Amino acid sequence: MLVNPLFLKDDPVESRLMTPYFPLGLLYLAAVVREAGYTVSIFDAMFAESDDAFAHAMAREEPRVVGFGVLATVRQAAFRLADLARSSGAKVVVGGADPTARPDLYLQRRADGRHPVDVAVVGEGEETILELLPLLLGDTPAAALRDVKGIAYRDMHGNVVQTDRRPLLADVDALPLPARDLLDLDDYREAWREHHDRFSLSIIASRGCPYGCTWCQKSVFGRSFRPRAAEAVAEEMALIKRRHAPDHVRIVDDVMGIDRDWVRAFHDAVFERDGVIPFECLSRVDLMDEEMARLLKAIGCRRIHFGAESGSQHVLDRMNKGTTVEQIRAAAELCRRVGIETYFYMMVGYPGETWTDLQRSVRLLRETMPDEFSTTIAYPLPGTPFYDEVRDRLKVDDVADPDWRHTAENRVLFERGRLSTAFYRRVIRWYHSEWQDARIQSGIRASLPDRVRAKLGLWRDRALVRLLSRFPGTLHAALRPTLGD
Repeated sequence: MLVNPLFLKDDPVESRLMTPYFPLGLLYLAAVVREAGYTVSIFDAMFAESDDAFAHAMAREEPRVVGFGVLATVRQAAFRLADLARSSGAKVVVGGADPTARPDLYLQRRADGRHPVDVAVVGEGEETILELLPLLLGDTPAAALRDVKGIAYRDMHGNVVQTDRRPLLADVDALPLPARDLLDLDDYREAWREHHDRFSLSIIASRGCPYGCTWCQKSVFGRSFRPRAAEAVAEEMALIKRRHAPDHVRIVDDVMGIDRDWVRAFHDAVFERDGVIPFECLSRVDLMDEEMARLLKAIGCRRIHFGAESGSQHVLDRMNKGTTVEQIRAAAELCRRVGIETYFYMMVGYPGETWTDLQRSVRLLRETMPDEFSTTIAYPLPGTPFYDEVRDRLKVDDVADPDWRHTAENRVLFERGRLSTAFYRRVIRWYHSEWQDARIQSGIRASLPDRVRAKLGLWRDRALVRLLSRFPGTLHAALRPTLGD
């Protein structure tokens, strides 16, 4: 059994957004395992009401091995379900970005006097799981696991052993298509249509990202770029169009547009196979030019997500983004001209950020006016240069004080002078108020009461940001251009 441990009801941000996608990584694993002759099922916690649903699924199916795909934001839920799986007598395997980055955290954790997790998969899991399953199903001694690349486990003395890293998959086209047939998509379709009047599915066209942003954790796919054949992706688009009839698709690649020739081939293949579906994707501002934007627009691109991060070149350079503020502005203008919506990912609280930098980000949002944006407090992930930079200033204990309980838990996790989570959360609201005010001033339709509320909210947030930056005994250090680390 493979498990998605995200309970939508427990995540206030995801519940509000209501844009549920099942993790494609688990669907690829399910397809690989099934193709090898194993019986596989999926437990999806997305719409479950409680852990009881998982307990009932365990009792009904009696799986001998249970695998969890885990991100930091669902770690606590994965721990709870792993305890239940172990109590049912199953072997427990964890994989994904968080276990890859910190396998010890999973393997050393104890519950009721025992270790619930048997093995952590480190890196990509498709080849690893096929080597691992015969050993787990055969009740092989732990010593036999040492020859399996890409895992971590406990030896007979209880010490965590990590084997050699498994090389990345050389041929991603050799993988079967994701096993979407194992999902009950009706709940997804209903949730999407109820909240957005459309139904969306996800697809992946490539693995990895070759860029070197300091905060980005490339623990699973590595700093690589391994595209599937453009024709294969177009065929999958056509297949899900016929089989599931989504109104929209999200291409979940880290970056779309790295290989311009691939995009050209994809453009042609989508038309040849009648695979055009409105879609959104993530790209980089330095990859956008007239040809790229028009190629994507022609085959259905409705929105591009950009990691803008900051309106300050100083901050972008500290992040090793490899992009410029002018490129952000140019990409936003280009997309507006060709009719593609833009979504910006912004970040606050990165080391070295100053009050002037925050003001420059406000100016960027006001002047480019992306259709939507979200802002994250800088979060140091293990295995990244950012994490190494602030390691000695971390403020959380992974077990006693978990860094994430849900998406809204994003907070300052390292000593940041006297600047607190409360301050940066107010900065996030300030960003939104400035953006909303700029849109209203540009002519976006808004009623008089909405205009008044927006203006009052803007004045409030400007005042509170300043107040929080100077409040005695809490945030005494004023946000000056020397705000620093």
